[in-house]
Amino acid sequence: MTETVLVDDDGIYDPRLINDRLLLGLKGTMSEFELSLFRQRAREAFEQKVRRGCVMWEVPVGFVRTPDDRVEKSPDRQIQAAIHSVFQKCRELGSARQTLLYFRDEQIRMPEVVRGTAGHEVVWRLPTQSRIYQILRNPSYAGAFAYGRTGITTTVADGRSHTTRRRKSPEAWTVFLPDHHDGYITWAEYRQTQRMLEANVSRREASQPGAARRGAALLSGLLRCGRCGRRLCVAYSGTGGRVPRYACRGGRVDRGAAACFTLGSLRVDRAVVEHVLEAIQPAGIDAALTARREALHDDATKRQAVALALEKARYDARRVQRQFDAVDPDNRLVAGELEQRWNRALAEVAEIEARLPALREPPDLLSADQHTRLRELGADLHLLWQHADAAVELKKRILRTVLEDIVVTTSADAPQHLLHVHWKGGVHTELRVTRTGTGHHRRVADDNAVALIVELSKICDDQMIAMVLNRLGYRTGQGHTWRAHAVANVRYGRRLPNYRHDGSWVALEAAARELRVSNTVIKHLIADGVLPATQVVPCAPWVIARIDLQRPAVQARIHAVHDGRKLPRPIRGQDELPLK
Repeated sequence: MTETVLVDDDGIYDPRLINDRLLLGLKGTMSEFELSLFRQRAREAFEQKVRRGCVMWEVPVGFVRTPDDRVEKSPDRQIQAAIHSVFQKCRELGSARQTLLYFRDEQIRMPEVVRGTAGHEVVWRLPTQSRIYQILRNPSYAGAFAYGRTGITTTVADGRSHTTRRRKSPEAWTVFLPDHHDGYITWAEYRQTQRMLEANVSRREASQPGAARRGAALLSGLLRCGRCGRRLCVAYSGTGGRVPRYACRGGRVDRGAAACFTLGSLRVDRAVVEHVLEAIQPAGIDAALTARREALHDDATKRQAVALALEKARYDARRVQRQFDAVDPDNRLVAGELEQRWNRALAEVAEIEARLPALREPPDLLSADQHTRLRELGADLHLLWQHADAAVELKKRILRTVLEDIVVTTSADAPQHLLHVHWKGGVHTELRVTRTGTGHHRRVADDNAVALIVELSKICDDQMIAMVLNRLGYRTGQGHTWRAHAVANVRYGRRLPNYRHDGSWVALEAAARELRVSNTVIKHLIADGVLPATQVVPCAPWVIARIDLQRPAVQARIHAVHDGRKLPRPIRGQDELPLK
């Protein structure tokens, strides 16, 4: 098109000529084939070395790459101790996030490899979540050599391709060489850690309960619906959202129908905890002593980490000092910089030395009384479980250690929840929990107060009943003083009868007005046993049945009072003679 000619070592070509254009096409095709062949040979050579176990990339922290592309553990004892502590804490705490929080709370730094140094140069920083996960998921720490742990999946959506990189199972890895080098853990421990990390992922359809989280619902992640088999969700309600409830929402999510059922956590959690503590009670004493040993080991680990960090900081300070001593003092451009480095190194040494005294003293050995007290706590797991310092996360981990899951079956008309408890190891037990009836909850009124309301409602209005209850020291379910509306709410919620509407009962003053006598006469009739009356508690009004006012003995005494006569007082306990 532009009358341009092409020139190379072999000749001059004019693309307008058919022969020259054919020759240029053949040369271009052969060149492209050669480039592809070079890339293929280079890739095959790379994969051949990888299949032999040669490392062709940066090694993870804690390892170094040798000149012949092999992997060896770092000779630095501080780095080795730091890597060991990550796996130890993860096994102890059961969660990668809790492991991260432990190191950050204790201000324990972790090593990071400087790129391009083949693992020989590291820096120390507080760990991040990605750093902890990289250590826990890398099979190199189990002594295995792995290549091709991830794969790319391509999907087409809306006419465009989308690529996603996903982790593959160990069986699908391209190259896998176990026992390739010395590791920090065994392959069995690595697989157990991967199963723990996978189980900590909380999914509604997952077979694992997920990680133990904060919250009062002790059985979260363990309960399954007996109808649809889905895992129950947790919802918090009440004042401040502190009262948990379990609910199956499978029908609502998938079918647009109502939820299968919901149930409160208080009785269910209490019943399952009692069931579990009864089963693990024999192991309580050994668990108490084991907890003490683990606490001592934890303190020793922290002391070792700080001691190694102090040794490394002192070495860096001496190294910078030697560099400062070797420089010409007149060369202030270099001497000034080295002096600043020396000061920073000395400040780091002082900071670590200030932390060491608090960890240097070994913990005191248990005395005989403390040992006895510890064994008593182990023998009474209920007291230990209800201790104020017992964390909810720890209680959930204990339950998940011994329980696989719990299948709940319930119905609206059933008086009980049926729980099928599946234990670790394959044992199944059955547990029945009484359902909470209508109007019964944690803030329900006291039964004695309810009984008083029933009796006093025969003659008193709600305001008078509230006054009597307050005078007697009773409180509502919420801990407040009684008022008229609170009494009305109890009568309505309990469906209590209200006798004031039929007039079958009267008070002492009303009886005196009806018989046209004084209150003192009615009191004498009650004291003599002539007029039956009840007083639920002292200071409460007398309750008299209106029909008893027409009794012959009562009418005889009333007529005598009206006529001014004085009848002999009857002997208490003597039966009334029938009138003829």
